[in-house]
Amino acid sequence: MQVERHPLAVVRPTRGTVPIVRLLRGNGVTFAGFDLAPELRDLRDLMARFVREQIVPAERAAGAEAKELPGGVLGELRAKARAAGLWCLEAPQEYGGGGLGAFEMAVLHEEACKHKFAFPHAGGGVFGHSPPVVLYQGSESLIERFVRPTVEHGWTSFTAIAESDGGTDPARAIRTTAVRKGDSYVLTGRKMWITNADRAHYGVIYARTSAGISAFAVETSSAGFRTRPIPVIRDHWPTEVVLDDVVVPAENLIGDEGAGLSLAAGWLVRGRLGYAARAVGIAAEAIRLATEWAIDRETFGAVLASRQSVQWAIADAQISVNAARWLTWEAAWRHDAGEDARLAAAMAKLFATEMAYKTVDAMMQILGGMGVARELPLEHWLRDLRVARLVEGSSEALRMQVARKVIGPAVSGKKADRPA
Repeated sequence: MQVERHPLAVVRPTRGTVPIVRLLRGNGVTFAGFDLAPELRDLRDLMARFVREQIVPAERAAGAEAKELPGGVLGELRAKARAAGLWCLEAPQEYGGGGLGAFEMAVLHEEACKHKFAFPHAGGGVFGHSPPVVLYQGSESLIERFVRPTVEHGWTSFTAIAESDGGTDPARAIRTTAVRKGDSYVLTGRKMWITNADRAHYGVIYARTSAGISAFAVETSSAGFRTRPIPVIRDHWPTEVVLDDVVVPAENLIGDEGAGLSLAAGWLVRGRLGYAARAVGIAAEAIRLATEWAIDRETFGAVLASRQSVQWAIADAQISVNAARWLTWEAAWRHDAGEDARLAAAMAKLFATEMAYKTVDAMMQILGGMGVARELPLEHWLRDLRVARLVEGSSEALRMQVARKVIGPAVSGKKADRPA
């Protein structure tokens, strides 16, 4: 077998086969470059054109005070995205989605987020919302009732893990209960910082059962379900979800009782990769905007681009973007190859979101007054990225995860035995 591309360039690693990296090593093939497959490059370019020609003009037309795309405009752009083949790209093909893997989505998310309303969803919802990945482990009934309609009708969903006691340590922090009563479960409790719960058809809620943390599909129209907005720094506010004896059918249990946290692990990997890729795209676009400004803007008889401080700021930012991209691509490829990518995804999300926040801030400085003006998207991105450093694992929690892997048992204060 002749392998011509580096594994990071493989569009869709085949499941159930020998990992590409083993084939490379077995054939004595060494590094062959980071060129993307032609099909992926074409899809990336299509996404970039759609964002540039459709979404960005629509955001400008909405005005500087807008916090999201108007409903009518969003509907029109969604129809165009469907027609262009850019709809629910990461949902499995058998359910009507694009069937793309984590690596492909990392490449596309970077381009899909080069616009103002890129958080919490690429395209501001224009490209649809793929169902929570944990539902793919559910019964056929759950697939028919939630997964297929989400793709077909463009439903919005949410995932609720965090509570007032915290979201970083769900095994201990979750107080919401789900008590089995006959053919139903009764859910009682409160969830905090939940995205989209106020506009969703349903969500996946994690609650404590007799067997441990379990996951349930819950419709927002259920009696006893209500939400309360939580005003935050970004324009898209999260909500508190109140569950007042919400009754859900027993068949809404996803997987087995007590399997909730293992299901959530897969969701977190994809979620963190999405945040990392979005951060890379936003940072790259911020550099582009600041560079164009520096080339055109003159001060004291010379363009800003001639100033060493500006040059170094742009250079440092570009290096950081490249580093974040490689971290994200590696983590995504490992996930697609069937490896445990939790640590790699944690590093990618941590580095990319911290990098993007610093990069946008630095590019705002180059742009001066225009950097903080709502005419440009940078101030909006800065607020979104401040939140991104907390959600899907705070930077501190992710550092703890990396430290545990690097340092080992000593992180808990125990002195490790060393070989003689």
